[in-house]
Amino acid sequence: MLITGFESHPLTESSHLLSDPVFWALHSCQIGADGLDDLEEAFGVDIVYAEELHGRVFDHDHWPVFTVPLRSTSNIHIVYRNLDGDMGLDYVLTHPGWPHDLHLATVDGNFIGPGLSWPELITIANRPPTSGRETLLDPASRLLILLPALGDADLPDTAVPTVAAALSELTTSPQPARIAETLLRPNNHAYWEPATWQQLSNGAMVCDEPHSRRCPGASGAFTLEQAITVTRALAGTDNAEPGMAR
Repeated sequence: MLITGFESHPLTESSHLLSDPVFWALHSCQIGADGLDDLEEAFGVDIVYAEELHGRVFDHDHWPVFTVPLRSTSNIHIVYRNLDGDMGLDYVLTHPGWPHDLHLATVDGNFIGPGLSWPELITIANRPPTSGRETLLDPASRLLILLPALGDADLPDTAVPTVAAALSELTTSPQPARIAETLLRPNNHAYWEPATWQQLSNGAMVCDEPHSRRCPGASGAFTLEQAITVTRALAGTDNAEPGMAR
């Protein structure tokens, strides 16, 4: 698997982890929300096993990668960047017709994000599978694997119940509603602030969080052409853009 910026790194397709409730507990904690310090209490996991799995998930010699196919031919790759001294979680948008991949969000000390609005997250989570070879088949898996890239100040009333239902399906948490509320609580994300999103007249979805590449004028922001391309890809209406500027 070749992903821009990761060509020489030990990416490891890790779909086998998706059936493990403890993996989902560890992944949910990547948001860095206050109130989830006790994994046993929050997610009902065995601490000894959780520590053992943590060592495998964050192994410097094996970087887990998961792929969420979008409605057309684009993908979002979720990479556990287990580089010694530079650990993080990267969300990379790809398309076979693009000259390079686009980094949507980075969850680490030098964070970049958010990469997704709530409507985009739900659209991706609820789309039908495109191939029998997919591993992230169910909406709950797609929702939780992408959740750390979310940042939206205008969450609907259905947001907490939706995340709680996904947690109930994939984890052994005895209190999924409380965990969902904790994960989505405004200003409880360890990295960026909740963003306000709007769609420009050119079709691009943009936000006002200056740490996001989808914020016009921010340092490292997508070009106008890229912003439109990202919006179309996430909505499942993208076409290859061979001339897309870097």
